Amino acid sequence: MEQFLIDNNVISSYFSGELPDKSLLFIGKVFDQIPNISVITQI
Repeated sequence: MEQFLIDNNVISSYFSGELPDKSLLFIGKVFDQIPNISVITQI
């Protein structure tokens, strides 16, 4: 099983629908696998 580290900027873009359709599908699958989420934020 693969593990992923998701940046919170990706999460924000995912929920706002700013990502291309192919990316939305991929990130949706990653979310189903319970990814690790980065707590580092962009200032």
